Amino acid sequence: MFAVTLLAAVPSVGMAQGPGNARGAARATTKGGTAQAPKNTKNTDVTTLLGAWSGTATIPLGDSTIVVPVTYNFAQTNGVLAGVAMVPGQGSGPIGKVVKDGDRIRFVVTAPENRLLEHEGTLSASRVIEGMVNLDNKPIARFRITPAKPGTAPR
Repeated sequence: MFAVTLLAAVPSVGMAQGPGNARGAARATTKGGTAQAPKNTKNTDVTTLLGAWSGTATIPLGDSTIVVPVTYNFAQTNGVLAGVAMVPGQGSGPIGKVVKDGDRIRFVVTAPENRLLEHEGTLSASRVIEGMVNLDNKPIARFRITPAKPGTAPR
């Protein structure tokens, strides 16, 4: 039931786009004449996701809609961001392949029967992540999460 209820996440390591060698890369020059690579303006720091996030997943079912509480706990081990996703009363699954590219977030939750729930969302300035959960490249739910407040149960 967890897979039907939520099954969404698609994390992976972010990769720079463009040519992979110095000849194709843009360069900037300082007053001293030293060449430096231009600064990356996109925020790829996944540590902004660390900790517990809670909210809801909205699942359309024909002529009705189900709204279920969800919790995502992100942790970093040896430089890799991963974690556990949980739907109370339905189960949990590991989070992996977490990618942050600017305000876009992608990660994957492995549900029972190794079903991969791919999550893709946007992180707002007010620290809300909203997006879609896909299963087999088809949208199955919309999710909205915020950092969980310590000592509160998921809603």
